[in-house]
Amino acid sequence: MPETLLAKVPPGFTLQQAVAVPENFVTVFHALTNDLGLELPWPKPPGWFPDHGSDKILIWGGASSVGQYALQILSYYGYTNLLTAASKSHTEYLISLGAKYVYDYKDPDAMLEIQSASEYYRNHRVHSGPNDHGPPISFVLDCIASRKGSVTPITRLAKKGTKVAVLLPVIMRDATETVSPEYEMDVQGAADWPEGVEVRGVRTHFYLEVSRASELGFLVEWYD
Repeated sequence: MPETLLAKVPPGFTLQQAVAVPENFVTVFHALTNDLGLELPWPKPPGWFPDHGSDKILIWGGASSVGQYALQILSYYGYTNLLTAASKSHTEYLISLGAKYVYDYKDPDAMLEIQSASEYYRNHRVHSGPNDHGPPISFVLDCIASRKGSVTPITRLAKKGTKVAVLLPVIMRDATETVSPEYEMDVQGAADWPEGVEVRGVRTHFYLEVSRASELGFLVEWYD
């Protein structure tokens, strides 16, 4: 078996707890690099800073398992403008993981707050990056993938030039006691996306076909 498919059980973890670690790591690493095109070199060169390090990145569902790993990995690599939508009760914890701002997705004014803050930042920042004249929010990772709960709100925030990665499948209809859930694998058809928004559905089961061995080594050494 290839070494890159193996990792030590992290200190303080039971074997049952540890099995969730590679799933979340691979999902985040694959989505950020393959679907959003962000740089995550491993090993990270000394003094390295990403080209899009100051761009706004929105993690929808920051308190989810994938969301928590995304915040930590992006923060480790020097991405400093991390926004997340999550329950208000998780605010302090998510900031400790690297989030710069946490918005309560249950707040009816949350969408307006995210949009206003992002546009203000773009208009008042010091122009020194590759995406200075790009959209208010450059990248979005949707860890919830609910048409009503996350996808539709994201369509209102995404502008021309925004890259969006949605963890498939998209939940089109939630299950009830009498109704079965409905899912959609076509993220483009799951909502009305603004023109110029690049949307991709995350299919993590293809990661071995597109990931470099050095990137997979990230998981092996992270907890070593």
